Amino acid sequence: MSSTERLLLASALLTAGLAPLAAQVSLPTPIEIQNVERAGPPRFLNRQVLLSFQPESAARPARLVGASFEHERYGVFHPYVRNANGVFLLLLEVPEGLASLTYRLSVDGLWTHDPANPQRSEDFSGVVFSTFSLEGLPARSLASPEIRPNGEVTFRFRGQRGRFVSLIGEFNRWDPFWEPMPEDPARPGLYQVTLRLPPGPHYYVFSVDGERVPDPLNVEMAEDAEGFRVSTFRLPPRTAVAPSR
Repeated sequence: MSSTERLLLASALLTAGLAPLAAQVSLPTPIEIQNVERAGPPRFLNRQVLLSFQPESAARPARLVGASFEHERYGVFHPYVRNANGVFLLLLEVPEGLASLTYRLSVDGLWTHDPANPQRSEDFSGVVFSTFSLEGLPARSLASPEIRPNGEVTFRFRGQRGRFVSLIGEFNRWDPFWEPMPEDPARPGLYQVTLRLPPGPHYYVFSVDGERVPDPLNVEMAEDAEGFRVSTFRLPPRTAVAPSR
């Protein structure tokens, strides 16, 4: 299915009062967003992208504004939130490895390009898409371990290229071959793995070419039964996540 066909399907769903898949709506909290007085081109706000929309005339106000993106195959509808100045705003999390955004707006069910964004492209059928280059997006600071609400934990290690790195801890009986950490081909020298672990305290180190190395990104330390320094963290109980509507 082409981009145009996906947008036509999404338009039909919106006309019927349904979004193809609605992203969770949350009121933006940064003061920079609350104070926006007029729509403008997309811009970075830390590691997020801020999109904005404003009706051309106050006599024709908009009720529902949203966007769908090429990297999500136009299958997710991201609703904007209107601030006190009447500007519709969307603060978008940017996926890793994405070079640019290509998207379309829906204003009360009618699909269009972003009038505040001068960067555009056109497909073979003449449909105009808005684009925004992600060059210059601030780099994400590395965190390890990174704990998610669903109980998943991501471990990261930055080192030289071409090493054999694995994660060892009490959760895999300190086996140096149980959890290898693949090197990220897009970021040479970065090794990472994601596990789902039970709540409670955990103890671990990395094995780098057979050498035990505590996590350099984790300041929490402990000693194992043999007196070796190991990294540690406590995984809180999982929180219930409300389903998107």
